[in-house]
Amino acid sequence: MVLNLTTSSDPSTAIDLDLLNPLEVIEMMMIDLRIQLAQLEHQIKTLQPAFFAACFALNQAKIERHRAIVSRRLTPAQWTYATEVLEQEILLKQLRKQFQQDHEPTSGREITWMIKLLLAQPI
Repeated sequence: MVLNLTTSSDPSTAIDLDLLNPLEVIEMMMIDLRIQLAQLEHQIKTLQPAFFAACFALNQAKIERHRAIVSRRLTPAQWTYATEVLEQEILLKQLRKQFQQDHEPTSGREITWMIKLLLAQPI
């Protein structure tokens, strides 16, 4: 099987996947990229408290830099609902579940592949 894809829109950095077999694409490209992504996510998570403190110290709704704009955003609010509303929500969930069991979906079924990284030590 030959893949006819490139990994970049920039021709100077594009990799011709015609030359790779499927296992090389999985192992050498996708898994390696997922490991790099996990490392970056860890770095971001580690830096996040200092980043929030820095943004809070500036006390601005929008921080404009030459490479990005950082904007303050509120998380969704939460409410305490009356018992009757909660009971109606439970009933609606039960009705939806029964409907899903009785009927085929009209859209949304797509094939996807997931990668679970098997690392000996945490990143």
